[in-house]
Amino acid sequence: MSKKQVLLLFVSAGLILAAVLGVYFYRSNLGPSRAEVSALLSAFTEKIASGALDEARQLMTEDTRALLRDPGTQLGETVYRELKLKSIDSVRSEGGGPYTADVVFTTPDTMKIMTKAGMLFAEKAAEEGPAEDPDQAIANIYTEILSRDDLPTIDNFCVVRLELQNGRLLIRGDAALQQALEGGQRVELQN
Repeated sequence: MSKKQVLLLFVSAGLILAAVLGVYFYRSNLGPSRAEVSALLSAFTEKIASGALDEARQLMTEDTRALLRDPGTQLGETVYRELKLKSIDSVRSEGGGPYTADVVFTTPDTMKIMTKAGMLFAEKAAEEGPAEDPDQAIANIYTEILSRDDLPTIDNFCVVRLELQNGRLLIRGDAALQQALEGGQRVELQN
């Protein structure tokens, strides 16, 4: 093999290597695809709705897992059980990460449910006088409301933040996501 052929071989190998590395780095800077984000958010909402909160937390960054709280009340349990992923409108990156997705979740409307419960409690108190056990009386009203098939729902828009950590796409929880998952209102779901 002549020096010219060896040089041509090295130049060709260098060009091929440069092309492969270029494609790799270009793809790695694109971030997650819409399909990857959709699969992650679908799995996340399905795990919450099925009550597998520990599994749902594993889809979040470790430092934000505590934001997915245990519901603690019948209203909270119903909100989580009825959680649906309605849409993902866009996935984008700010300078190579973190990534964001415009997401709409559908949940029972906690504000309407709480307002209805308050009105029913007041009506019952006006008709029958004060309840002996007000906590039990309101719990009974919530049980009645939450057992209905026609609960009012609300679409909650949220910009969900995502991160690639060790090649794994995870949700970076924040107060906006927490609020969207809990029915669109800043309601304390813990007892």
